[in-house]
Amino acid sequence: MVLRRLLGVLGVLLILLVTNPGTASAHAVLLGTTPGNFEVLTTAPREVTLQFNEPVDIGLAEIRLIGPGGAEVAGIGRPTHPPERLDVVAATLPTELAAGTYTVAFRVVSTDAHPVPGAFAFSVGQVTGGVASSAGPETGGAGGAVSALYGVARWLAYVGLALLVGTAFFVAACWPGGEVVAGVRRLLWNAWGILFAGTLGAFVAYGPYAAGGSIGDLADPALLGSTLGSRMGVVLAVRLGLLGLVAAALVHALRRAPFAQHEARDQRLRTGLVLVGAVVLVVTWSLASHNASGAQVVLALPVDAAHLLAMAVWLGGLPVLLGVLLRSRDVVGMRIAIPRFSRTALVCVGVLVVTGTYQAWREVGTPSALFGTTYGAVLAVKLGVVVLLVGSGALARNWVRRHYGFDAVAVADKPRTRKEKRRARSRPGAREVSRFRRLIAVELALAAAVLGVTVSLVSAEPATAELARMRAAAETPTRVGPVSGMLPFDAGGGEQGVGKLAVLVTPGVVGRNEVHLAVFDANGRPKQVPELRAELRLPTRSVGPLPVDLQVIGGTHAISPNVPITMPGEWEIAVTVRTSEIDQTVVRIPIGAR
Repeated sequence: MVLRRLLGVLGVLLILLVTNPGTASAHAVLLGTTPGNFEVLTTAPREVTLQFNEPVDIGLAEIRLIGPGGAEVAGIGRPTHPPERLDVVAATLPTELAAGTYTVAFRVVSTDAHPVPGAFAFSVGQVTGGVASSAGPETGGAGGAVSALYGVARWLAYVGLALLVGTAFFVAACWPGGEVVAGVRRLLWNAWGILFAGTLGAFVAYGPYAAGGSIGDLADPALLGSTLGSRMGVVLAVRLGLLGLVAAALVHALRRAPFAQHEARDQRLRTGLVLVGAVVLVVTWSLASHNASGAQVVLALPVDAAHLLAMAVWLGGLPVLLGVLLRSRDVVGMRIAIPRFSRTALVCVGVLVVTGTYQAWREVGTPSALFGTTYGAVLAVKLGVVVLLVGSGALARNWVRRHYGFDAVAVADKPRTRKEKRRARSRPGAREVSRFRRLIAVELALAAAVLGVTVSLVSAEPATAELARMRAAAETPTRVGPVSGMLPFDAGGGEQGVGKLAVLVTPGVVGRNEVHLAVFDANGRPKQVPELRAELRLPTRSVGPLPVDLQVIGGTHAISPNVPITMPGEWEIAVTVRTSEIDQTVVRIPIGAR
């Protein structure tokens, strides 16, 4: 009953996940290719090579070759690593390639376990464009069913983690002897089952998800073997092994629970063991995320783990309180556990606010991004729900202070002062306990809503990038032919991050194009920036990003004289403007070509 109610409350979380699949950021960067991007060759190459800034997995990698007519070219070899070069991927090409421009679309898996798509182009003999009417269908991305299945499996694992950690912590730190209650035992084992099923489902679905496969690939032995050889697969396998140890620990702890003595020293030891085990499990999530790589790993990894641990202890403890303790009529247990969990929840909320605010601050940056973007709107909704959640928690804490003003640390403890004796005599009756249950039910529902909105927030495009894209779309219409405009940007960091980007793409058709970029400050004067780079994408065909080779002139003007658009469609050029060591933004300019 408790499990069914909790899953019902968390249903909004899974719905948001399926309807808002997120795009995870990745850290593997393409450093160079052979042939070079946009290179014109006199003879057809025998192979292509891609060099990255870090080792990449090739078990789930894919390399496709799109010909001058827009159709895929058959006969591409499987991706391989040259000897002792795990950061290089190579694939052989067919022996005879006709003259024209070819696009190489690839997908590899980075060290942070995320798929990394990309593309580059080269020409044999001459630069051409155009797509035949028989061009193949869009490929390169995982099917919607696979993405939904992988997402549901991951978040079922989150639900199982919260239930398992929250329940174990509640009975270890707040409710001595609670593990003998049948409802607690069922909740622990159900939580373990959900976590195990979610982890196993993620392991099975990760291969098709990373390789861009379909539901039919779930039982592919080759993909399962490749998954086990990937970083994500290793982490999931380790988690499954840890869950085996957790199951053995649960059997041992629950078997001796009726005979255990609940002294203060034993309680601290049990709480410490639960927290150590919880941290080990939580780290398997952090190690499988982008927080495990990059320059900020020393800070990002513990912050992510602390955020998840606080969520699990707080949110996972609510169903124990609501569905087991308050139904048990254990007056002594309520007198001990409710004040302790109230203080624990307050600490967890503080940790969640601090760690969550830090990331929100980095993603939003400016008031205009907060109030003018989808990300900002979702964040505002989340803040509103958090305010309601804090209000509900305050009502619950007032109830606790009124009825359990002193905290008994053992069953035999007695009220010491006259005030404590008066409160003990006025312990809550059935009606007051029922009111408290309603408060906790509202708190649980609001907590689940916050988590659900957070899923949508993680899936949304960062506010700064979205704001730049909307400005570009409004001021530079999609059309066939030359594209030009003066687009404002705000990279954050105050006045130094504000300016305008002048863009010219000509002639704006399939074939060879020329790109000019110039940076100006808010007053229209030329502005030097530490970095200016651009990429081309064709989202409808899963092509890109194709890096644009810019030649910077005078620090304020960049030009690329040979940017071939290889096929018709709604292309997009994304220009990254970095104004300081930590402040940057992306300006997106749509280009229609046929």
